[in-house]
Amino acid sequence: RLRPKAYGPASCPRTRRALQRAPSERARMAKVVHVLSPNGQHKCAGEYTPVDGELANGQPVWQQAGGSFWLYSGINGMWIIGAQDVKEKGFQCNHGNLFCRTLHSGTMPAKVNGSWHRLDGDDFVEDEDITIVASISKPFSLRLVSPNGPQRCTGEYHILGGEMANGMPIWRRRGGKLWLYAGINGTWIVGGTDAKEKNFKCNKGVIYSKKAHGGLTPERVSGVWVRLDENEFEEDLDIKVGIKPAPLYLEAPRGQQRCAGEYIPVADKMANGYPIWEHIGGKCWIYSGTNGMWIVGGGDAKAKNFQCTRGVIYCKTPHGGLMPEKLVGSWLRLEGESFRADATISVSVKPAMVYLITPSGQQKCSGEYRLVAGESVNGQPVWKQKKGIFRIYSSRSGCWQIAGNEKFEHDFKDAESIIRCEVPHEGMMPDKVRRAWRRLDGEEYVDDPPILVSTVLYKPAKLHVKTPNGQQRCAGEYVLVAGNTANGQPLWRQMGGKYWLYSGTNGMWIFGSNGAKEKSFECSRGVIYSNHPHGGVMPDKLLSLWLRLDGEAFHEDAAIIVGADHGSRKRGAAAIALGEPDGTRKRGVAAIAPDEPEPFSPSKRIATVKVVA
Repeated sequence: RLRPKAYGPASCPRTRRALQRAPSERARMAKVVHVLSPNGQHKCAGEYTPVDGELANGQPVWQQAGGSFWLYSGINGMWIIGAQDVKEKGFQCNHGNLFCRTLHSGTMPAKVNGSWHRLDGDDFVEDEDITIVASISKPFSLRLVSPNGPQRCTGEYHILGGEMANGMPIWRRRGGKLWLYAGINGTWIVGGTDAKEKNFKCNKGVIYSKKAHGGLTPERVSGVWVRLDENEFEEDLDIKVGIKPAPLYLEAPRGQQRCAGEYIPVADKMANGYPIWEHIGGKCWIYSGTNGMWIVGGGDAKAKNFQCTRGVIYCKTPHGGLMPEKLVGSWLRLEGESFRADATISVSVKPAMVYLITPSGQQKCSGEYRLVAGESVNGQPVWKQKKGIFRIYSSRSGCWQIAGNEKFEHDFKDAESIIRCEVPHEGMMPDKVRRAWRRLDGEEYVDDPPILVSTVLYKPAKLHVKTPNGQQRCAGEYVLVAGNTANGQPLWRQMGGKYWLYSGTNGMWIFGSNGAKEKSFECSRGVIYSNHPHGGVMPDKLLSLWLRLDGEAFHEDAAIIVGADHGSRKRGAAAIALGEPDGTRKRGVAAIAPDEPEPFSPSKRIATVKVVA
């Protein structure tokens, strides 16, 4: 290490004013910074944290997170990055490996305008690529693929919050004792417990990046990776490190609807160098074809290990490395024996529609929510309740919550949340939250595990209704009215009759006639209804009793049965008794049947043809 040439700060009025500031004021100005040095002195790169209460020559001091380098102000009035020896000298020196030639005059390192120099051999050279920034993006989850070995390194790596090694974050393999860390030589390394025991102050591992990171996270480092093969390291072009892909949501309203829905990234597998997504119902995959296009294909593409261009939907524009949700270009779908452009096809990391089920309370929030195009709150998308006032959005603390303002609909952000998840989502969509939601119950929030946000809503195609004790005209088979809803819930019509099964404005399932239909179901009219708001639970899944009109009053009737094709269920002894012995109505709590069916999956084989590149 050499000393940067000393420049006297005393002659600079701005520097004198900066040095006259109170030490506490200068300390408050210090923020975490990140050093990028891609061309050399890589070990100096990474995150630097201000040292609480410590000043050097009147300015804050930063220490490399999990490392042994320091960012300080030299006695020459320049910002310098030096090793442990500068700490031992109490920073009363100008020693370092990197320095900014411009006198800082009290300006913090990330805001200084001027070129940085790095030590190269025995001399300092100017390096315009050295930068100090406020922060860099740190992906929560990384995916490493190493098909040629060692296979135990392949998998998903999660960031260890608050832990750093040599200035960079650490990721740990999910379900294993492997870590992806920055070694003291400035390269990314996949190491085991021996590296962990050394607190990562080493270069031990079985896979490493040939190129030093220079402050970049693993997925951004270009160049080949090297792996241990028996007793020697060798380059392996097949090793890939990337950000774990997010689930994708595909919409295809005009055709090939079997392909629509949610797609989950396939673990530990890639196709032609890119991730693969599988439909939650199976039998559909989004993959990169051998022609460099994103394709939605079926089982025949999977049988070929995706070394093909077979599918029923594809994007005409070669992706060039862009993920499906970021690609700008027209999608085409198979119609008959040819492909046609379809502008309604879209792929997004944000579900266009989610369903909220809340059977135990705050049932008015339940139902279908649609993505509000172009609207965001606190950097996250917003979903609005269909025919309702409630919205799902992210709070300032990064948690999903549900709120609405009855008087001023667009001021929902100022309203008290009715339902919320107190665990930060970290960018995960509401349907991916795996922690319990909480709902407002009186003046307090209570845990409510049955609350569910999902992109899949079980809607039975047919319902069978029995009512032997009265209102027999409501009995029979009801079919789902595709594409129609009532108050944000599915709608069924009686076959060969005039009755409808709909969700009323009171949040209850109701059997109503054409009178309700004439009001577009904006009512609560009917002759049979559930005795408790359903909260998004389907009619055949309610365990509460039904009430039917008998003369001029409604009475509970345990003999009324609403079942689906997969099997009906009686509402007698198995149900929660909510009525008085004389049959008068009493409020109660409904329960969810425990045997929810699996989400619908396409049952027909998807006919595929070869995509013409």
